[in-house]
Amino acid sequence: MGLLRNYRWLKARDVKAYPKPDFAKKAATDAEISVCEALRNIEGVVEVYHSARIDQIISGKSRREADIIVLMHNRIVFIEVKNYKGDITMEENVLFQNGQSRGWTFAKLEEAVGRFHEISRHVGIRIQQDVIETVLACVGFANVDASVKPRALTGSFVAESTDQLLSILSVTEDHHVDFDEETLKALKTLLSMFGTWDAMQFPNEAQHEGDLIQPRDKIREWRITYQALRVRNERTWWGTFFRGPKFVGDLIPRLGDNIVTVDLDYMESAVLHNPHERIDEEYTFEDVASLVFGYKEVPDWNKVKLMEPKVAETKREKVVPTPQEGDVIPQARVLRHLTEGAHQGIVFRLDEKNEGVLWRDQMSIMEWDNKDMLMAVNSAHDVEVTSSTYNKARKSWRIKVKTI
Repeated sequence: MGLLRNYRWLKARDVKAYPKPDFAKKAATDAEISVCEALRNIEGVVEVYHSARIDQIISGKSRREADIIVLMHNRIVFIEVKNYKGDITMEENVLFQNGQSRGWTFAKLEEAVGRFHEISRHVGIRIQQDVIETVLACVGFANVDASVKPRALTGSFVAESTDQLLSILSVTEDHHVDFDEETLKALKTLLSMFGTWDAMQFPNEAQHEGDLIQPRDKIREWRITYQALRVRNERTWWGTFFRGPKFVGDLIPRLGDNIVTVDLDYMESAVLHNPHERIDEEYTFEDVASLVFGYKEVPDWNKVKLMEPKVAETKREKVVPTPQEGDVIPQARVLRHLTEGAHQGIVFRLDEKNEGVLWRDQMSIMEWDNKDMLMAVNSAHDVEVTSSTYNKARKSWRIKVKTI
């Protein structure tokens, strides 16, 4: 009976229905990697980070991916790569390819920048808004219409080819000043902490990305030291026929070449949370070719400090823990626009705990009508607190601000 079961297992391997490979996704990833390699050859580039996962500072469950982040000596560039063919247009801020909506907007790129700004400030890195630039890079030899343009007036570009992208990054504006050594070191550390997506790869070259969540304890332990787990049946066809399958995993270290082999229960499940589809995908180890660990851990940003605050900042934090009337908040980020109902205005993130509102009645008609351009979501502005009241019922501060 055992031999018959083993034979059926072997025959079933040849007709397994694995997930279908996404060749368009693979081509897009290959294009991103090609762009990364080209960017590394530009003078002034310190490091290039591919497919960086940027968390929410308050909740690590939400991720915003940046295709490419380029750290240069004097600025940081966030790049969205599109490997589209045909005609690319933009209608109501949404990108279209050959008349079909792709659902992408510049707001997604700006959201990644906003999260980065918020986290960098939280860990002690003080950089100005204008040292971060964004680029939509169309590298698929497409026809890019004039309607494809960013909302921001400065610091945001559209490149119609890889060569044009390289040209944009090769030009340094006069106002760009090199980061000091301490800031550059902190930025390198911070960017490396984001990591990239985990991945589950199948024998037919299909690959799904997301967060590996099971087997939980093993995954947590493996990802710290190893970059991948390659799954294989250690026995030959005849060995499996007589004795059954024996699955092992080769753990590939992040540094060095000391591969460690561990025994696996081939019926045990590996689970990947797919953030794009918002589902958990479950497969047994016998159906998996490898697991790739894109990051060591999800950082607890409240426990991370990469640069010490200046003396003045330290004093202020001790004396005034919550923004008070008259306080100036540099580079406060726009969280959202309140456009419905009687209470309309612009909501700013002042720190990790507090928000402030610039109400519509404090703005001119021109400012409100052009809010998407002047105060776009995730853009940063210096603001001054005009009033600060504690709400005992909600146990929170109600803060009003004005732009400087």
